[in-house]
Amino acid sequence: MLDDNARSRRSRHSRSSSTRRAPRDISRLAPSAASDPTVRRTDKLRQRPTKDISPAARSRRRRRLAITIASIVGVLVIAGAVGAYAYMRVITNKINGAFNSDPTIAQALGGQTASAPGEPFYMALMGSDTRHGQKQQRTDTIIVARVDPKNKKISMISIPRDSRVAIPGQWTTKINAAAVYGGPALVIKTLKQLTGLPITHYVNISFYGFKDVVDAIGGVWVDVPIEIYDTQASAFGKAYATVHKGYQKLDGKHALTFVRTRHTMADSDYGRMRNQQTFIKALAGQALSLSNVFNATSIINAVASNLDTDLSPSQLADLVLQFKGMKANGIDTATAPSAAKYMDGISYVIINDAQFHTMIGRMKQGLSLVPKPASGGSKEQTATVKPSQVKLTVRNGAGVSGLGKQCTDFFMSKGFTVSETGNMAKYVYGRTLIVYQKGDEAKANFVRETLGFGDVLPSAGMYTFDTPVMVVIGKDWKNPVTGSAK
Repeated sequence: MLDDNARSRRSRHSRSSSTRRAPRDISRLAPSAASDPTVRRTDKLRQRPTKDISPAARSRRRRRLAITIASIVGVLVIAGAVGAYAYMRVITNKINGAFNSDPTIAQALGGQTASAPGEPFYMALMGSDTRHGQKQQRTDTIIVARVDPKNKKISMISIPRDSRVAIPGQWTTKINAAAVYGGPALVIKTLKQLTGLPITHYVNISFYGFKDVVDAIGGVWVDVPIEIYDTQASAFGKAYATVHKGYQKLDGKHALTFVRTRHTMADSDYGRMRNQQTFIKALAGQALSLSNVFNATSIINAVASNLDTDLSPSQLADLVLQFKGMKANGIDTATAPSAAKYMDGISYVIINDAQFHTMIGRMKQGLSLVPKPASGGSKEQTATVKPSQVKLTVRNGAGVSGLGKQCTDFFMSKGFTVSETGNMAKYVYGRTLIVYQKGDEAKANFVRETLGFGDVLPSAGMYTFDTPVMVVIGKDWKNPVTGSAK
């Protein structure tokens, strides 16, 4: 005989016909059999399927289930749409805040005359250096740009902040005063008057807060031209005042020091503008890379918190898509041809009108802002240059009395001709410069070899002098005869 456990195992697992019972068979068992625990469990398991469900009832049940699922999905979709709409409203209110609250900006832009889709347009880029707690805006970076989505090209001309210009409705003074007198609207009007360009859009970015943008994309790779230590440029203390020379990834705080420094640059504000142009190129290229798709939300939040513009989020998104795949040389930068000059005891930058409007003309045509020299035409070997062939201008940029004469005497003893000796408008040059006119690079290199130190750079319209080469004495000057600082 089988014990109860064996019977139970057999009733549950055996495949033989003698132990299988259909639900209707179980329902007809005698009461004595129904008291068996094994039968009771089987009865409970098999009881639900015994219901006779008609096809109509099944159809109604499926419809109810489908309606329930559809309702849940609908609620989720609506919730997502409401959330996305709310998120876009927050972003829009951030980036269009000043534009929506100040009708004079739209008026300055000329009623938002839009160019045809994909066609080039002009915009004003402003970088404000306003710190937390300050209300008065200081526009230290002013750029006029031509944006060409069809050809994936951007041309940018930096306007020195101390440029002496006529500000509409005010007077002739430094261009960065326009932001103080009338905010972005007056900066736009001033740029339109200065350049003659139909500026239809603007972007104002907070440099103090843009570190969040840099950190959101994971840092920016930049080739830093010189060693930087500038506590005045660092907004976050001495720990971030140093930026080492060379190609490296900068986080937001070090990047801010890089774009703000001018005290360590040999040519002060001009050097800072070059750093900013270098950084904008690097930032744009890396922000548009595919690897940053995954950081999109962080980038959007960071940009919105530090940006003010007339462009809507959808317009900005369209521009990003149009510039995907932009080549490294897709951004062309230059500085308005100019030179520093003291007037009535005030240091200004005077723009060379003729050269500036030539540059503007090239921008309109989509050409490179500064013409590239003909291949093989300007790089002579310094061995072919003789001192008697080089005429120099010597200017003291260090502010130490007697250095101009010392420099002049040295070069004249070597056979050079010094046509002019004088002072720079400001004594802010930390490094000695050897500046050359177009086509005179070989002569400048020869001067550098003779002197033994100095940074060689092209004038590019930023310095005014009549000789082929100019030596600007910096605070790093040392007597080339004795090797001492005097």
